Amino acid sequence: MTVVKLGSRGRLTLPVEIRSKIKATKFLVFLEEDSIRLIPLPDPLKLKGSVKIPWSIDELEEAGEDFALRRDEG
Repeated sequence: MTVVKLGSRGRLTLPVEIRSKIKATKFLVFLEEDSIRLIPLPDPLKLKGSVKIPWSIDELEEAGEDFALRRDEG
């Protein structure tokens, strides 16, 4: 456990031991009663290509157009 100090501008500096394990630069911040919880957010650019979908761009565009037409009819 490490003690950190809130600076005059409201900033906290995470110790290098924590930063090197987390490897995130953006966090969700939650106030839970009298505690602060930080949830690391992954870099979206690093996720690119990690999810494979079984459809082509053309198939996705066509499905989107069909959905929009059905929505407008109903």
